[in-house]
Amino acid sequence: MARLETTTEALRDRALVLGAEHGLSADAWYVRELEEGRAEGEEPELGALVRAYWELQRVTGRADLRAEWRELADRLWQT
Repeated sequence: MARLETTTEALRDRALVLGAEHGLSADAWYVRELEEGRAEGEEPELGALVRAYWELQRVTGRADLRAEWRELADRLWQT
């Protein structure tokens, strides 16, 4: 498996910014999980990151976001 070049913290911050820009609901479990983890200084939960990037790819159609969530999912399933 290819190693993520970007830290999960940076991916979380990017997902939260893109989520706000593209109207992901702040009430969605994965957005809440990422926000709470950031506020508490915890490492992001991979399942929430996968879902956030999946939703972002779905609403934007961006191929780069599809690659991100697939790579994160691979990492999640190997842990």
